[in-house]
Amino acid sequence: MTELEVQPDEVLEQLSRAARAMRAEEPTGLTAIVAQATTTIPPAVWAGLIELEDARLVPRVTLGDPPRVLDRLQQERGAGPCVDAAREQRVIVVDDMTTDGRWPEFSAAAVREGVCSMLCVPLWVDNLRLGTLSLYGQQTGAFGESERRLAAVYGTLAALALADGRRVAQLTAALETRDLIGQAKGILIERLRITPDAAFDLLAAISQNSNERLVSVAERLVNTGEVPH
Repeated sequence: MTELEVQPDEVLEQLSRAARAMRAEEPTGLTAIVAQATTTIPPAVWAGLIELEDARLVPRVTLGDPPRVLDRLQQERGAGPCVDAAREQRVIVVDDMTTDGRWPEFSAAAVREGVCSMLCVPLWVDNLRLGTLSLYGQQTGAFGESERRLAAVYGTLAALALADGRRVAQLTAALETRDLIGQAKGILIERLRITPDAAFDLLAAISQNSNERLVSVAERLVNTGEVPH
């Protein structure tokens, strides 16, 4: 195993930069966090971040060609160290790709890409399984205990950034939904000369009768201007 050679002051500075990057919009913030991880952890020549969405693995950040190739392979096969780390929420270390037999096809592809070792850190916040931060080394046994501890810190920063991004997206969607319904109610109020409550009740009745989401009914009304019957 290698020992981390970066000076403590430099590590703190890199972590500080990564923490500030959390406030940037995605994918800029996530890219900065992953890039800082490779700077602070020298054995990490390449890196990638995969997000777990509805049981699907979606690559969000890839630094270097090997992560792109290997992420695509794991998506196609549904197997690999990143997949297991994300779904099982555990740290996975591959010290030597040439001798590790857990994912034969993946290991063979990794060796072809020049990857000799790998470290996968699960990303989670509370009960949310968010994905994996993966570091790739050109040497065997590249990731010792110090590297694993630092990677866990960057994994926490990335997980918080992902969770924050999801929260903002949900809030934005909720506001857009409320705005659409408000516009649809306004159209009904004007056209039918009814109260706001009656307009909402009409939208809800149409939604129930057509087995269609309320926001979809509202969106169609706003887009077409046609009052539903």
